[in-house]
Amino acid sequence: MFKRSLIAAAAASLFSVPASADYSGTVFFGDSLTDGGFYTPLLPPGTGRFTTNPGPVWAELFASALGGTAAPSNVAGGTNYAQGGARVTGTPGVGSPPATGAQPIQVQVTNYLASRGGAADGNTLYTVWAGANDVFVALGLPSADIPAYVVTTAGQAVTEIARLRAAGARYILVPTVPDIGATPFATTLPPGGAAGATQITSTYNQALFGGLSAAGISVIPLDTFALLREVQASPAAYGFVNVAVPACTTVSSLICTAATLAAPDAAQTFLFADGVHPTTAAHRIISDYALATLAAPRAMSLLAESPIKTRALLSNAIGDQLLLDVLGPGTGTRAWASLGAGRLRYDGNSADPGGSGDPLALTVGVDRALWPGMTVGAAFSSGRLKERFAGTGGAYEQTEQVLALYAGARNGPWYVNVVGALGYLAFDTERSVALGIASRSATGSTRGSSLSLGAQGGWLMTQGALSHGPIAGLQVQRIRVDGFTETGGSLALTYESQTRQSAVASLGYEARYHAGNLLPFARLALNHELTDNDRTVRAAMPSILGSGLEMAAIDHGRNWGTLALGLGAKLAANVTGSLSLGTQFGQDKVRQHWLQAGVSVGF
Repeated sequence: MFKRSLIAAAAASLFSVPASADYSGTVFFGDSLTDGGFYTPLLPPGTGRFTTNPGPVWAELFASALGGTAAPSNVAGGTNYAQGGARVTGTPGVGSPPATGAQPIQVQVTNYLASRGGAADGNTLYTVWAGANDVFVALGLPSADIPAYVVTTAGQAVTEIARLRAAGARYILVPTVPDIGATPFATTLPPGGAAGATQITSTYNQALFGGLSAAGISVIPLDTFALLREVQASPAAYGFVNVAVPACTTVSSLICTAATLAAPDAAQTFLFADGVHPTTAAHRIISDYALATLAAPRAMSLLAESPIKTRALLSNAIGDQLLLDVLGPGTGTRAWASLGAGRLRYDGNSADPGGSGDPLALTVGVDRALWPGMTVGAAFSSGRLKERFAGTGGAYEQTEQVLALYAGARNGPWYVNVVGALGYLAFDTERSVALGIASRSATGSTRGSSLSLGAQGGWLMTQGALSHGPIAGLQVQRIRVDGFTETGGSLALTYESQTRQSAVASLGYEARYHAGNLLPFARLALNHELTDNDRTVRAAMPSILGSGLEMAAIDHGRNWGTLALGLGAKLAANVTGSLSLGTQFGQDKVRQHWLQAGVSVGF
């Protein structure tokens, strides 16, 4: 495994393309590992895929999960150009007919671009998985010729990926070639042949991603080399009873059916369909892995979003405390405490992760009324949020310690409250990923900071015990989350630091009813985010030097409303208390509720 500093340096040059999670479709280029039935018209019914037919290959599962299809390109509307036996640029194809007539990846890309007038769709998710058949070709070459052939072939793959990028493709998924030396085929090689196949595969993968890095081409990496070796190391966890012998009794899995399996359940309990191709169950694992990798950066973007929302517990605590001024003696010093709890939910799915959690914060403070109508104070808050990822699995835990300074001024019908706060953030993350029937996780820890400045004012007209009038506010925040690297084998990603800027303007109406020792109140406000949340989250795969992916952070819209209902009460001569309940509504895929209870003692 390469050093993190080298990975970060190599990946930094790759993040130049804006990203979005909204894909208009999926297009696949490759060989038998991705072929979704290109040769089906030439074969007996129920066959045609290089797996345990009639099971789907990973590309079909992957495209379906994203709302699309991966029909072969020789079918009307098909977008899967992969053909079993295909090499990167060379001919003939590898294997027996019809694979010998396979179009190389170079031709596949050419045909696709020609069908679109030479332009790729910037919102389509492309996959280029190539090189396995060229590894087989290399195995038949003289030893002295192998390195040059492998490096040249990897360079040709880089050229095809570069062609897609130059034509307008922004999202290109590139898996590594699986370890050919760890397949049943490798056991048929002469002594030392399996180790040689592993070395050739590794050389190809390193040359491929090294070439992409040197060319400054950002792709979405998948380390299937490491993934399948991890499966072979712990097969029972994935439901496999055999990872060494083919599930099919036919020479090629292309014509394998349920009637030609080594065991009735071999499609689900064997790793390999034939000497090199995955079974239906193994293809499911590859698809799950690809989906999890795509979702990870957007899931981690929530780390910089939730502190924006949880700061409300501190703002509400201080706001309720200043509201109690009208019930207190109006002079002197007060010590106070407030406990806030809530519910914060981001709706999501497998492609656009959400979250659900319960923020909790304890705030203590002291302030002094310098004169009637003018109060200054300081507060310390300690908060915690455990947000469970929705749509993907896992959770992250956020803790925050905040120091705040505040002031409140009242004069006749108007009032103004100002709060400035600096916080220290810490995060523990866990992404739980289902790979077939197995459950894997990638974990990490990082730190961050939060800085906010908010002001709210109102003009309240008094009619007897009732005061009411318009209110307005502005809350400016800056959240920074440090970069970090997960642990978790092939699942692990390295994330660059994130910065989230926010400026929220509010306009609403407030009403209070001063009934002796009681002060019920209500606030309704409309809020608008003034900044564009068009930031991206950048990540790399530690196990692949030069890898990098960039995905748009989750953006939930810029307009929403808030409603708060509460009660202030004078409990004793120098003791006041407050209780308030609030909710946020109208923001896309976001729901937030909170309950705040506080007590203040003057002395």
